[in-house]
This record gives sequence, structure tokens and C-alpha cells, in this order.
Amino acid sequence: MRTVAEAIAYIHSRPKGGQKESLERMHALLDRLGNPEKILPPAIHVTGTNGKGSVATMSSNILQSAGLHTGLFISPFITDFRERIQIDNKMIASEDLLSVTQDVADILIDLDCELAPDIPTEFEVLTAIMFTFFARQDLDALVIEVGIGGLLDSTNVMPNARVAVITSVGLDHQALLGPTIADIARQKAGIIHKNMPVVIGQISSEALSVIKEHATNVIVGQLGEFKPGLPGEYQIVNTATAVAAVRAFDKRIPNSAIIHGLASTRFPARFELLNKSLMIDGAHNAQGLHALYKALINSYPTGKIHLIIGSLMDKNVTDSFSEILAQNRFAITLVPFTGPNGRHSLNIEATAKKYPVGTAVNWQTALRQSDADLTVLTGSLYFVSKVREEYAK
Repeated sequence: MRTVAEAIAYIHSRPKGGQKESLERMHALLDRLGNPEKILPPAIHVTGTNGKGSVATMSSNILQSAGLHTGLFISPFITDFRERIQIDNKMIASEDLLSVTQDVADILIDLDCELAPDIPTEFEVLTAIMFTFFARQDLDALVIEVGIGGLLDSTNVMPNARVAVITSVGLDHQALLGPTIADIARQKAGIIHKNMPVVIGQISSEALSVIKEHATNVIVGQLGEFKPGLPGEYQIVNTATAVAAVRAFDKRIPNSAIIHGLASTRFPARFELLNKSLMIDGAHNAQGLHALYKALINSYPTGKIHLIIGSLMDKNVTDSFSEILAQNRFAITLVPFTGPNGRHSLNIEATAKKYPVGTAVNWQTALRQSDADLTVLTGSLYFVSKVREEYAK
């Protein structure tokens, strides 16, 4: 590999999924790398159907404001792949990503032969790169966002995890996590280790009962104690969750660091205004779309609002359509979107027969045709990322 683009292409070239009955592949890879996960500083480990990226980012900012040299791992990225691995709000340098990726790739030459055909996946390799990079830095704290679920997620190998955070539990990734809220909660509760404090966001009683089977110390943040770190009504809960997480991590964190950390938080595609009449938001499932709808009602009590949605087929965004369309000032237009690895978009034609929604050949056409006071492009974070990238040109 000679360039960071080649390093990123190598990561993307790895298998997208594999057998997931255990973490054996991940442990095998980390063993060959000298177990970097065992020499990392304490971590806040964050999972949840929605809100985990916001909570992780706010938590990291607060820890940094408190003087802790802090590593952050999030996914997916919005504008630059290097967003996924950060230290003190700065993306991993291109030369560092190239160097560490090459080191991991060298290890995989032999390991792939031994494990074939069930070789380490894209996310496992990225997680190993992250652990290796952070282990080489002089860090005080980590905030690590789960990829999917928790129990069998590639990040769930950290003996240094100090606080578990479960931001929310909704129906998403059911093919991997199970068909019910209880099933999904059980997977997310897999990041809870013995005697670990567990911070929760807005959790249903069904999910909470499962979480309490695994936790002896469940903490709920105090709503409204601090001004939200990000815009949107749904960030009130996320802010309280982030504050509770950093306090559980270190009781010495002063309020001044919390206030400064929240005020300095920036996170693209979360209730983000591109101009006064155009917003983007990564509401990628029904729970997220419902939260976006409620936030829009509160922030924009009058005027026409047009949602242009590019969603993946395996999401359940349509579960929120009836509620949204019951408000006459809301309109929805569906646009096709092909996700990473060729994942298909929502079946637009079938959905348009079931709900009174519009369709367009692409988001640019839908945007040109919108006459609303506020137009919101939303859906898959990958879709929103493409919109943001294109619109910024």
C-alpha cells in the first residue's frame, strides 16, 4: 500500500460479514497483533439502536474538555473515512491510517490462510486497526461505539471497558439481532461486564427488564440539567445519557468540563441545517424517523415540511409513515438509494401503493420539486453522507 486511498480500499475489500456465533476470529486477529486491546486505557462502550454516535461524540468531547487525552471510535463516517478513528476531535492522520493498516494487512496474509474461508471481516479488520493505533498512543480514555448489537460485536473484547451505555433499543438489524425488542436488548446487553455501571437512554420497560438481568447498577441521566450538545429535541435524552456516562466513568469530571464539552460538540447530519430551508438528518429507521418528526414539530410549529427519504430495504422506516402523514403539513417523497456493498433501497413502488407518498428518480429531482418551507433529506446515513458531499460542492 502506498496511499491512504489504497489502505481504505483494502479495508473495504474485506468480507462484509461472516459466521457470528463467537468472537474467535477477532481474538485470533488480535492475538497475532500482540493483543493491543489489553494495553488500552479505560473505555466507555456505547451501543444502541439510535443515538449512539451522538452520545459517543458528546462523551468524548466532555472527557477531552476535562483534560483527558481521549480516543473516539464511531461509525459510519459522513464526510471522511478517517472520522471513524479520532483523538481529541482530530481524525487519524492519513499516514497513520496507512501505516497501521499495512501492519494489520501483513498479519492477515498468514491468518487468512489458516482461517479460510471464514476470514476476518471488514469491520473486524477496522476494529483491529483502531485498537492497534490507540494502543500506540498515550491516551487517558476511550469512547468506543459498537458496530451492530453488542454481544458478538467486534469491539466487545476490551478488558478495559469501564462503563456500558445503551442509548435505545428498537427494531433494527433483526436478521442479525433477533425479531423482538427483548432479543435485541439481550444482544446489546452483551457489552455489560461484571460490576460495570450501565447508563441507559430512553428504554422501554420490555428492554429494561432484559438489561436488568445483566446489570446491578443501572443509571439514567437527568434530563434538562445541561443545554443539549447537539440540535434536535431527541438530543435532550442523548445529552443526559452522555453526561451520566462520563460521570460514571470518572466522578471527578467537573460541570465546567461538561458545559464546555457539550458546547463544542459538532456532529454532521444530525438535525443539520445546510441553509435556512434545507436540513439533513440520519434518521435511518422507524425509531429515528419518529424522533426526527417529533423534533421537527417542536422546532417548526408552522409551515410545510417535506421529507425526502433514501432508505435501505432492510430498515423499517415505513412504520412511522402513518403518524407523520396524519399531519397535513408533512409530505414524503421516496428516492432510490443503493447502499454500501450493493444493499438495495426501500421498494419505492410498493411503498407508494401502500402510503400517500411521492416518488422521484433521485433526490436532486425531489429537491427541485419541493415547495415546502423546510425540506429535510433523511434516511440511511450513507444516503445523507452522499447528499452532504454533493451539496457541499
